[in-house]
Amino acid sequence: MLIKIFNLLTLQQWLTRLFVIFCFTTASASYAAQTNNGITSNASAPVVKDAFEWQFMVDLSLASTQIILADVEQTEPWDYFQLGLLLDISYKGFFLQSNSRRSLTAIGSGELGYQITVQENWQLDIILKAYIEGFDPAEIINNQKQNIPQLAGLNEREYTGGIALRYSHFFDNAIFYIDFANARTGKNDQKDYAYGLIIDSFYSHLVPYRNWDIYLGAGLTYYDQALVDYYIGIDADEVTINRPLHDADSGFRAQLEVYAQYPLSQSWSFNAGLTQTFYSNNIKQSPLVDKNKLTQLMIGVLYVF
Repeated sequence: MLIKIFNLLTLQQWLTRLFVIFCFTTASASYAAQTNNGITSNASAPVVKDAFEWQFMVDLSLASTQIILADVEQTEPWDYFQLGLLLDISYKGFFLQSNSRRSLTAIGSGELGYQITVQENWQLDIILKAYIEGFDPAEIINNQKQNIPQLAGLNEREYTGGIALRYSHFFDNAIFYIDFANARTGKNDQKDYAYGLIIDSFYSHLVPYRNWDIYLGAGLTYYDQALVDYYIGIDADEVTINRPLHDADSGFRAQLEVYAQYPLSQSWSFNAGLTQTFYSNNIKQSPLVDKNKLTQLMIGVLYVF
């Protein structure tokens, strides 16, 4: 039923690509900066996005990141620099927004959506976002100092976008949300798409300390088998001596995160984040994967126009 409801995939593809153009990387606006610059972030109650409001942000960060692909590392100094350009807009219940409570290294914090209903301590939205980043094996190998046989000749994996129904619940200084998303990957070598369910949940608790906003977060995500297989499965035409045939199973991702923001002025803020990610053990069975525990660390500055 969920697939029938949201199977408007040409529209989904167009909107997702539009979203990627406007918000091609993830970053965060400080809680204090948001309060001072017109888009208020209130952790204890929903915010009705009815009036026209906008905010443009530039984030420059140093980030140490890991990915699950075998032998892929940050090798050059510029690999650690990340530039985020973000535009937050809201009008008549529609919104394009970044996630102001999560680290730059967190995947999938940019969202295009519509508020279906807003109540005293909960709300229901429809969300369009990129849930999984794609990768180009040839480009990865070119950026590495050594050859990676597991990736050589592998087909490109495109990003996975999804249309989701999101339920958010608001507590004192905390937010919990859960997405039920119908997701679609890019085309495989047979020009077919893979479809699947993503259930993405996250809890974020704000701890104010002097001028610091410290966010403690935990999340759990389920990925359908078809989606996991698209990214780390091995098709018959991709088999080599270093890459046997592999059908991947469904998987889970758990995350623990600490993210902190400190206002330097009305427009500038300092932010830092630490994210620990755990994928289910079956993920490591793929020939493309050599780890299922990832650590991501970032520090940076944010300017809010």
